[in-house]
Amino acid sequence: MKKILADLKAGFRELEKREQSALLGLSGFLILAIFYMGVWSPIGNFVADSRLDHDKHRKLNAYLQSTVAAAKTASGNGKSSQAGGQSLLTSISRTAQSVGIQPSRMQPEGSAAVSVWFDAVAFTQLMLWLERLETQQGIVVRQITIDRRDESGQVSARLVLKS
Repeated sequence: MKKILADLKAGFRELEKREQSALLGLSGFLILAIFYMGVWSPIGNFVADSRLDHDKHRKLNAYLQSTVAAAKTASGNGKSSQAGGQSLLTSISRTAQSVGIQPSRMQPEGSAAVSVWFDAVAFTQLMLWLERLETQQGIVVRQITIDRRDESGQVSARLVLKS
């Protein structure tokens, strides 16, 4: 290694002053370019990406905070209807009929959960039904399995719902 450095120094000294100056200027430029591309630019990109992520998460947090009252109200409504004597199976059946779908099978899973199967149902109607169950009855999905069928827009599903 020392021999290589000595040879480089000797070669540099043999150059004319003008060539030495040009070589030093080019070396400085290359060092600055490597520093910029290897250190400064990645740090700048990281900072910009972090700011975007921060803004996105701040907006999401603000949205979630704005929906807390509505979620508490919906949760309270679901509990009061269940306490009023309406069983979980009845709530699920009535809500399904209001959307125009019919479960192929329903089975209680303890006192606060029900398994529901659909052999063939329109995906959009299934999602509408789940939305109504949650907002009107306070019944939420604990587990869901959805399989696509050959017919367009049709799915088969198994859900476990809890109050």
